[in-house]
Amino acid sequence: MVRIRPAEVGDARAVAQVRAQTWLTSYAGVIPDQVLAELTTPEAVGREAHWRAEHSMDGVLVAEATSAADAAEVIGFASFGPERGEDDLLGQPMPGPADEDRAELYAVYVLPQHSSSGVGRALLDRALALAAEAGYADISVWVLERHERGRRFYEQAGFAGTGETAALSRLGGVIGIRLRRLVG
Repeated sequence: MVRIRPAEVGDARAVAQVRAQTWLTSYAGVIPDQVLAELTTPEAVGREAHWRAEHSMDGVLVAEATSAADAAEVIGFASFGPERGEDDLLGQPMPGPADEDRAELYAVYVLPQHSSSGVGRALLDRALALAAEAGYADISVWVLERHERGRRFYEQAGFAGTGETAALSRLGGVIGIRLRRLVG
């Protein structure tokens, strides 16, 4: 059984670990190997977990799988919020200033062993519902140009390319493309 719930500060390490494990599988051959290795080290996971614990977990959802022993394990997460501007160092560069009625989907990551199980779509659907409740008109997501599986996931959910691209220096210069859809 999988449960989607708002993240709590205590989920920070699990969220960081899900991101790192997912990146290693999803972005192998997409992000340069050395950059990917540096961004997924135990030290990098620790820094991300610390940052997440120190900042608000607003807009972060976690997917928990429960076992027969009722132990819950975070197997995925999604995060969203206001569309970020170019000056947001933690995110991917945006081509212009943030727009108040536009949301951004920052991440949807599911552990590789739970891939294609519907967990990612459940996280996305819940994030879209919350974005609608918050009054956002539309939502964008940046996806790596060469990450075809990720692009298909978002396109199947109604996202379409805007024609905007950005070279992501933090990720070794790979190209990100922006997709957008209406929230409702």
